[in-house]
Amino acid sequence: MTGSSLETVPIGVSSGTASVLGLKRIRLMEKPTTAHVLFGEDCLNRCAFCAQAKGSRSAPNHLSRVTWPRFSWEALKGPLAAAISQGAFKRVCVQTVECPESQGPALEFLREVREMSPQVLLSVAVTPVSVARVKLFFKKGATNVGLPIDAASPEVYARVKGGSFERAWTVLEKAARLWPGRVSTHLIVGLGETEEDAVRFLARAKSAGITVGLFAFTPVRGTAMEKTPPPDVSNYRRVQLAAYYLKRGGNAEKIELRDGRIASIDLDRTDLRREVLAGKPFETSGCLYCNRPYYTERPGQVMMNYPRALTEQEALEALSECGLASART
Repeated sequence: MTGSSLETVPIGVSSGTASVLGLKRIRLMEKPTTAHVLFGEDCLNRCAFCAQAKGSRSAPNHLSRVTWPRFSWEALKGPLAAAISQGAFKRVCVQTVECPESQGPALEFLREVREMSPQVLLSVAVTPVSVARVKLFFKKGATNVGLPIDAASPEVYARVKGGSFERAWTVLEKAARLWPGRVSTHLIVGLGETEEDAVRFLARAKSAGITVGLFAFTPVRGTAMEKTPPPDVSNYRRVQLAAYYLKRGGNAEKIELRDGRIASIDLDRTDLRREVLAGKPFETSGCLYCNRPYYTERPGQVMMNYPRALTEQEALEALSECGLASART
C-alpha cells in the first residue's frame, strides 16, 4: 500500500457528474442520476478496449468515451453532499483503476460518503481478483460491488483482457453467494463474441443472482481496439432483449439460437410483452438508478442505451432494429 490518501489524490469525476455538481459547465442532453467518480490511473491490466489500460495511448482522463476531469476531495465533497441531499443523485458509483494508488483512497471515499448520507446507494467497480477485496468495500459501506467480466466467452476474454475467464467467474459467483443481490458484473457486446455467447453469459449470471450491466463496445482512440467497429445495432438490440427477458424471469431455453444468433424469443406473458413494446429492454441496464447518459454513444448517434423512458416512436424503432418477428407488434 502506498501513502496515497483521499486528501492527496486527484479524483476523476465524469463530465456529466461534474456538470450536475456545478464543477464544470457542460450542456447536458440528459442528466445522470448516478454520480460517477474514478480513482487511479496507469492501470496494470491490458484490456484491449480500455483507455486506462497499460500500453494505451489514450488521454489519461478518459474511460470509454467519457472524460473525467480531476478534482480534490476538498473541492468535491461540498457539492456532492448538497446534490445527494437534494436528490440529484440516487446513487454514487466508484470506478477503480487496477493500480496501487486506487484502493486506499477509494475505501476512504466510501466511508466519507456513507457518513455523509446513510441512505444513498453506493456502488464500487473493482477487478475480480479476490473475495477478500470485495469484503473490504462492503465493510466501508458499499451497497453493491461490481466485478466486471466484460467478455462473454473464455476465448474472447483471453484475447481481449488476458488471464482466466473461469477464475474471474469463480470470484464473481462466490461473492454473489456471500452477498446475495448485491453483486453485479458487466458485459460488453461487440468484442468478438456471438449472440449465443452473450446469452450463455446472461443465463449464467441470472442463475447466480448476479445483476448485469450491458455495454455496447465503443472504439476509443489510442487503445488496442481503436480500429474495431462497434456492434451492429440489431445485434445489440437482440442481446438487450434477451437480457431483459431473462431478468424478468424468462427461461433461457425459450431463446431460440441459430448459427450463433438469436432467432426468436418467446414473449408469451402479457405483462412482459407490454414492457417490451414500451421499450424497457433498451433502457440502460445494470444497477438501480444508473442511467449513464451517452457513455457509449455521442448525441445524434443511434442511442444504444436510452438513459430515460423511450417515446412510442423510439420503442417501435428499437423493436424493428431487433429483426425478430417475436418482438414486433
